[in-house]
Amino acid sequence: MFQQLLYPDEYLWFVTVTNLVAVAGSVLLWVTCVLFGLIARKYELVLRKKTNWQFMIFAPSGILVYAVIQVVAYASQVKLNVMQSWVAYGFFLLSGALSLMGALKFKQAVTPAKKPAPKPVPAAQPAAK
Repeated sequence: MFQQLLYPDEYLWFVTVTNLVAVAGSVLLWVTCVLFGLIARKYELVLRKKTNWQFMIFAPSGILVYAVIQVVAYASQVKLNVMQSWVAYGFFLLSGALSLMGALKFKQAVTPAKKPAPKPVPAAQPAAK
């Protein structure tokens, strides 16, 4: 599209940088979610409370699918086409929603049950004379 505006030796460096940053960011996000799942696994082993850590590890896999589609698109045509965009962002959105659900379930498991506060004992009334 922009090839008509460029000289033959010019290159769109910002397209390359944004594609690389998107892939690096999505891989780092995936690693973070998997580490969060491993922390939940350790919590389950130590305190013997169900945390659904398997769900938390596999839920962010759509983020990796997004990164792979981004790399394939960059290798072939520099940017995502419409179909690749719908598929990649759909997987990213689904994975984000599932990761959020896993994190909320983990939060529910680690939040201590609140006990109702004891009712205050009324102060002793002085005897009437």
